[in-house]
Order: sequence, then C-alpha cells, then structure tokens
Amino acid sequence: MDRLPFASPAWVALMHGTLEELVAADRDALRDVDFSMCEIISRVPPDDGAVVLGARFRDGGVAFFEDAEAGADYVVRGDYEAMLPGARLVHRTATPDDMAAQAARRREMAAAGRLSSSGDMSRASKPLLRVLARMHDRMAERTA
Repeated sequence: MDRLPFASPAWVALMHGTLEELVAADRDALRDVDFSMCEIISRVPPDDGAVVLGARFRDGGVAFFEDAEAGADYVVRGDYEAMLPGARLVHRTATPDDMAAQAARRREMAAAGRLSSSGDMSRASKPLLRVLARMHDRMAERTA
C-alpha cells in the first residue's frame, strides 16, 4: 500500500474517497446528522500553502468544501509540522503511551500557537464519530 504525503493533492483525493465510502456504508445511521467540520493546514510543503479540508454531513451524505469561512461547527487550524504526527497515528493500534505522547504534543503545539480548535465537536453524533475514527485510521496508515 503506497503512502502519500500528508495534505498533498493525492492524499486529499484519497481522504475524500475514503470518507465518501465510509459515509455510504453507514448512510442509514447518518440520516439525521447535520454537522460540518474543517481542518485548515498551513505551511504545507512544497510551497508553504494552505489546505482546507471541509466536510458537511447531512441527510446521510457528505459534501466537501474548501472555503475556510463556511461556518463549520468545528474547526481545527494548525501548521503542517504540528499536525503531521497526529495524522500518522493509527488510533486502533496505538498504545496508551502513544496516545499520551500525542496528547502531550497537541498541548505543546497549542501552547506554542501552532495548533488550535474552535466550535463544538460534541454536536457530532456517535455514528459520525465512528465514521471519522475509521477514516482517520485508514488515512493514518497511508500518510507518509
């Protein structure tokens, strides 16, 4: 299985396809969901640009957006280097020490102003959280 550079165009396309597949598989459980989230990754190599990963979940489907100001329910902002270790961490196989180290790194990056979040992730339903966890782990396995 090929690994792709985090936030590269090929990685983003794979993430979209993976999320569409997982949402379609759980369409019935997601029928009543109306939630949007967005990750804004800055200083992405090779040109130090920004990548916006926005997804709106509604009526059992998902639509993607790249407008960082789209009014998402939950937004994460961070620079590439601050976000990369979390993007590579496969949660389902991580040890408690791995998870603790990642949590400490998130706190360190937040204190340094390199990672932040806003909004209310608690509005996401349990079925949606399960889909997002599966998507994250699949992408982590493919992230170079």
